[in-house]
Amino acid sequence: MSLVNALALVLGAIGGILTYISLTTGLFMIWATFIFTATGVALGGTAEAFKNLVICALMGMVLAVIAALLILNVNLGLPGALWPAIVVGATTACLALVAHIPLFPAIPATVIGYASTFAYVLSANLLTPEGIMGGGTKNPVFLITTSLIVAYAFGRVSLALAGKLTKA
Repeated sequence: MSLVNALALVLGAIGGILTYISLTTGLFMIWATFIFTATGVALGGTAEAFKNLVICALMGMVLAVIAALLILNVNLGLPGALWPAIVVGATTACLALVAHIPLFPAIPATVIGYASTFAYVLSANLLTPEGIMGGGTKNPVFLITTSLIVAYAFGRVSLALAGKLTKA
């Protein structure tokens, strides 16, 4: 079987199953899972690539939470959207700068973790101190982390199964 056909079969089956689980449990976001999985594959699809995905995306998530808390809790009296723009600019610069630390080599994964966190927070109207720091399954840290863990498994299993089908 060709690699494209093997991936179509595996991704279709697992993607459908994960969508059902996501929609019925609410324990992870399927859109974030697909984005994280694609990022892991784009980084090389190896165990090392997926390890870097997890570590770097978590760093991006931490930076997004810091940015959100700074935006919400620090008032410098700046007009309009100036303070949020400064905070996002500064924390976005940090996304790249952490790559100087060998533990965080994958800048794209760091950016995806940051962007996914803000995508969820903004789309779910959770840009409040309670929304960012509240407990439960709607917490952005919880949902982005579980989506990332599912993506790790999805990517590794999908590539392994597709590899087996291309050799069959």
